[in-house]
Parts: sequence; structure tokens; C-alpha cells
Amino acid sequence: MKQHAPLYKQIQALPTYIGGKRQLLSWIQTILAQAVPVETWKELVLVDLFMGGGSVSYWAKAQGFKTVMANDISLRSQILGTAFLQNQRTHLSQEDALQLAQPLPDDVPAFVETHFAPNVFSTRHAKALDQGLYWAKQHPDPTKRALLITVMWHLATEFVSFATSLGTSNRPFAEMLDGLRDWSELNPKRFTDGSLKRLCEPTWSRLEAKRMLVNRGVLGGSPVTLYQDDALTLLPQLTGDILYLDPPYAGTVSYERSNEVLDALLTGQIEPEQVAVSAFSKSTDALEALLAKADHIPIWLLSYGNQELSREDLEELVRVYAGNRMVLSFAKRYRHFSHVSKQENNQEVMILAYPQKGG
Repeated sequence: MKQHAPLYKQIQALPTYIGGKRQLLSWIQTILAQAVPVETWKELVLVDLFMGGGSVSYWAKAQGFKTVMANDISLRSQILGTAFLQNQRTHLSQEDALQLAQPLPDDVPAFVETHFAPNVFSTRHAKALDQGLYWAKQHPDPTKRALLITVMWHLATEFVSFATSLGTSNRPFAEMLDGLRDWSELNPKRFTDGSLKRLCEPTWSRLEAKRMLVNRGVLGGSPVTLYQDDALTLLPQLTGDILYLDPPYAGTVSYERSNEVLDALLTGQIEPEQVAVSAFSKSTDALEALLAKADHIPIWLLSYGNQELSREDLEELVRVYAGNRMVLSFAKRYRHFSHVSKQENNQEVMILAYPQKGG
């Protein structure tokens, strides 16, 4: 079952996100349809307990579920939820986007330039981020504010050599742009893949394209309720028909550490101490605690990686808590950010648990 082309284009409005499921939506849809006929989805409530980059909730909104409940503890997810999940019709005008290019007021500290130039961004790009993020956050309308911040999020990922290096890995390129490093010291691959060309373009040259990209992602559909709570605390309070679980995978990259720079841009502050790593990233204990609280929602769909648990082990773990549900497992080879990942044996595992007929 293929994704419809219009949704494929629209969902590009959501920024690239570590652990995102954008490329797996067709697979998820096919698996879910095995237990839940598509024609019944309009009568059902889907709970997305770890919405992350928002792609599954966005897909569910477009599919026409009765209601979508989307939760994530992070501010970055809440911004995307406000911009694209709750938002049914609000778009950005050219005038809205042009506000982002206004000079930074003299009495406002240049946060990005102070903390992230040239270790992450060139000085020129840092100045643009300081301007745009400041003015985006001033917009009085919360939906447009979220859309404008998303425009700046998209631009930030283009102000580094490639989209996954929103961190110190971009330092050589930022130093080159600031005249602190010679071109000859850079990875030759970046001369052929378009990275350097993009970095050298005028800072605001892509502003209108990003506004149009973000606007394309605004669509009407199912009503979406946003939550920002701890998953273990929230789950017993939610009532729904389908529970989609995509928690951080034990033994893999920490979202908190991987998003330190992005989170600093969005909040405008550096955390005084390292943010605590999610319990889900540390071990499978938190996953088991979650499943133990999920019995009141009849249908489960769990996405997980194979770093700590094989497909067979994960299936057995789910069976412990699934009661009389039918439990099926699926797997496919998949690497998030395949152009930088070195793990050739990575698999995405999907577990479907649903009530048996007559059970």
C-alpha cells in the first residue's frame, strides 16, 4: 500500500528528525490494516504516545481517524504539533516570513553567535539565526509563531554541511566560511554533493522557499489533541482504540544529547547541566513498565530497533503483557540517516497486538 503522492509532498514540511518514521509510513499503514480495516479508521481514536517529529500523527490526521492524541515531553515536538497537527488552516504570508530578516534589536543578546559560532555555524549564519528566531518568537499568534520557528528550523539544517550535523561535526565548514580554515582541509566529498555550494549561498535566499514548504504542510483533517507529559504518567489517563508506541530505543542514540544544539536554538538558553537521558534509552525496563499500563487500549502497534532486542525477543516481551491479544512481529532492514550511519545490520521491528475474534 503506497503513500499518496500529495501526502508525501506535504509531509516534507516537517523537519528531518532523528528516529522519525516518515520513510516507514507505508509499512506502518500496511501492518495496521491487517488487523484494523481501513474503512473503520474514521471511527477510531489513535494515541501516539511519543510523537517525536510528528510524522505518524500527521499521517493519522490525514487518514481521517476520529481523533488523534499526540504526546511528547519535548518542546521541539510541541512546536511541530502546534504548527502542523492542531493547525487546520493557518498559513504564513510573505510579510510574515519577511519579518524574520529584520535586524536583531540592539538590546537583545546574540545568543546563537555567542554560543555556536564558529563551532557549529559560521558567523554569518549565526547572525541570521539570531535574527529569525528572535522575530519568530515575537509573533502574537501561537500557530504562526510555531510555523515561523519551523521555517528557521529548516534554515538551520541548511546552514550546516548536511542535515544531520546540527552539532560540532560542522565546525570545519563553519571555520572555512569564517576564513579560519583553508578549503583544502575539507572533506572532498562536500565539493561534489552540493553541501559547500549551499553553505555559500546568500543567507536569506531560501526564505521564500521554506515559507512555501511549511505552508504546503498545513492540511485539514482529524482533530488532534496535544499533550506534553511523561508517557508513563499520561498513558493511564488516555482512552483510545489504537496505541502507537515509538519510544526511544534502548542502547541507541539519546534524543536529549543528539538535539542539544537544536533545543538550545528553540529555547534560547544553554542547559546549565546535561539534560537527563530518557529511561527508555537506558534499558528496556521502561518499555516493560509502559506495556504494563497499556491494557485498557485494545490495539497496540510498537516500533522498535534491534540494538538490544531481536525481533523474536521483542515479540516475546510484548506477549508477556498482551493478554489474549494476537501478537505479530515484522522486521525490515532500515537505517535512520543512512548516509552517515555505519550500522549495516540495523533493523526496524514492528509488533502488532490486537484482540482475537471471540476473545
